[in-house]
Amino acid sequence: MKILQARSSFIVLQVLDLVTTLIAFHYGAFELNPLVARLTTLLGPVGGVLCSKVIAVLIAFRVRKLAWVVNLFYSGVVCWNTLILLALAHLRH
Repeated sequence: MKILQARSSFIVLQVLDLVTTLIAFHYGAFELNPLVARLTTLLGPVGGVLCSKVIAVLIAFRVRKLAWVVNLFYSGVVCWNTLILLALAHLRH
């Protein structure tokens, strides 16, 4: 439980989400989150996702008591992104 409360875990999960999202974009995936999708339309894929990460960091650092919930959520997001990447890789072969 302690690892889910750590800020360092949150940062690592944000980086993993950023990387897996950008790789998925490269292979033709699209963003399902309406806010991030709008940001990517306005700022491009990298700029939109980076902007969403900045927003997430600002929100999460203000709500320390719920850090474990946020980290658990982003663990799920990274797992989902990884599954999408595996599916895309399977479709390409």
